[in-house]
Amino acid sequence: MAKTSNPKGQVPTHKTASKTGAGAVVAAVTGDTIVITDILASAATVISTLTGGGGTVLAYMPAGVSNFSSGLPVATSAAVFSSAGNVTINYYVK
Repeated sequence: MAKTSNPKGQVPTHKTASKTGAGAVVAAVTGDTIVITDILASAATVISTLTGGGGTVLAYMPAGVSNFSSGLPVATSAAVFSSAGNVTINYYVK
């Protein structure tokens, strides 16, 4: 049976990760799916699954804040990267 960090019926625990400049904002964990709920960016940036805006592009973020009412899921076992600026991401793991 697959590992489950958020068993059915349990409220997810929200987490926050920040990165100054380009690079990995949230590290990948094998078998887990990251769901982004909010992104705060100091400059325009590409949020993706590989460094430099590569891989799957999840969002293009202008400077400012974005809130996702239903969350933005990232592929299972994938990390989250920012291409530029200072970025803070609120998320939970399912």
